[in-house]
Amino acid sequence: MKKVRSLSKEKIDEISALIGASFWDYPYAPGEGGLKPFFPSKAAMTEYMKSFVIAGIESGTFYSTDHGEGYILITDTNGNHPGFRSIVRMARRMKNALGGWGRLFSFLKQANSGCDKKPLEIQMKKQKKPYVKVEMLIVTEQYQGQGYMRKLMEFAYKTADKNGCPCILDTDAKGKCDRYVHLGMKLVQIRTAAGCKIYDLMYSKEDGNNTLQAEKES
Repeated sequence: MKKVRSLSKEKIDEISALIGASFWDYPYAPGEGGLKPFFPSKAAMTEYMKSFVIAGIESGTFYSTDHGEGYILITDTNGNHPGFRSIVRMARRMKNALGGWGRLFSFLKQANSGCDKKPLEIQMKKQKKPYVKVEMLIVTEQYQGQGYMRKLMEFAYKTADKNGCPCILDTDAKGKCDRYVHLGMKLVQIRTAAGCKIYDLMYSKEDGNNTLQAEKES
């Protein structure tokens, strides 16, 4: 696995399009849908995802398999995450994708309102627990189904083990959740945001260590 320092515009466009399509074209079940309802088109979703890819490259948190078969964006609580300037540029790209600051703020408000449970990341920050988070993962089309998703997740697990903390991620469909469970994660909770189900998962090297007691809602 190697850190991605730079990519051509064409490669960034390709990766972003694959990520956008993975959300836009996914056969969601009733009550699911993730980000899709907030975007007017696949192109808009692709531009939104591109903001994450670029921020990951800028901050040194974007990695690839040896020959670019797959890519993963992982952050942690040890300072490996986009800095302030990168976040500002990321917000501007998101704004362009959604069609203005007003639409971006409305999107962020809706995506984070109405939650019956708080996201794991927020819970862990509140409890001052360290973690590694998989922000994004994609295997390029010609290499899907060949074990590269497992290699990318194992890299995230090794990073978490090295940091002595759990690895977390969230996903927006039960089918995706089941795939991550098959790759070694455990489902911690199911919550709702903007009327859609979100599945929060965690990997921990040792059961009982570095785990989180999910908040109980009244």
